[in-house]
Amino acid sequence: MNSDQRSILITPTWAGDVDHFRLMRRSLELSPLSGLPHHVVVQAEDLYLFEEFRGCPGLHLHTTAEVLPDAVERKRVRARTISTQCGRNMTRIAGSLSRVLGWPKWPSYTGWHTQQLCKLQLASAIDCDQAIVLDSDVLLTNHAKMDDFRSSEGVVCLSTWEQRAALKGKVLKWINQAESLVAAPPVNPVNTYFDTPFVFDHALLKEMLAYLSATYNKTWWQVLLDCPPRRLSEFGIYKAFLSGPAKAPVVWRQPEFSRYIFDSSDPDRVVQTVENMLTDTSIHYVTIHSHSSGREAWDPQAFLERLMRIVEEHVEPCGQ
Repeated sequence: MNSDQRSILITPTWAGDVDHFRLMRRSLELSPLSGLPHHVVVQAEDLYLFEEFRGCPGLHLHTTAEVLPDAVERKRVRARTISTQCGRNMTRIAGSLSRVLGWPKWPSYTGWHTQQLCKLQLASAIDCDQAIVLDSDVLLTNHAKMDDFRSSEGVVCLSTWEQRAALKGKVLKWINQAESLVAAPPVNPVNTYFDTPFVFDHALLKEMLAYLSATYNKTWWQVLLDCPPRRLSEFGIYKAFLSGPAKAPVVWRQPEFSRYIFDSSDPDRVVQTVENMLTDTSIHYVTIHSHSSGREAWDPQAFLERLMRIVEEHVEPCGQ
């Protein structure tokens, strides 16, 4: 990867993450990555919440209605309506039934699944060399840099490694499903990185999607939607493809520049932790997990507004 490689940023988001997105976007504007085109895709019914960002330099606002095939978008809207009516517990039960019985189908079209399709569609359709996915709950520091995602020795894929025997739960299921889809031989240790930033090489991603369509004789998005609910991981499939069918040199890079805050129940602690991280030159990205699905009762407003002020005070605007 040479230094003049064309890169873009992609962020899938929705109403539940608009406040996190506001902080992420401001930190991006003040970071060394501010010059990159930023493609943001929101669920169509949530667009009005993101109109404040339209016209921001370098930001391209898309909706799911523009990105997804019409049939998939209709089913996504229906799935969101049903999920909202049923609540989280019934949605979880419906997903479990679908995995066992193959019915109902709508859990496979909920936002978590269709966001993955949006990332793949944008990253493969937009003219670029590399697409970097950033979730709404990522905060960029003034030390972020493009060299985090580039290497002269091959395409970069971020990775953390664990012994397969130690894995369980959703991570193991994502890995098994991904390896099965692309006929990749099981490896040990296995790459268990499923967070963002995440890097897609444009050419290899298109190759992967073409492989899925040719292997299963259907569109790639239908291949993925046919997977059991909650077993789909676009990152897992891409990593398995790099380990298996892909014929390209890969630089497996540990994301030592990233930090993660999983417990945001104490706003003062979150604010103090992030403030300290902003001054650490080894930290380029901080993820404050949003828990926007409703699994936790923590109110992000208790720390997001304070963090916005801290970012404004501590981070000087940068050119790329």
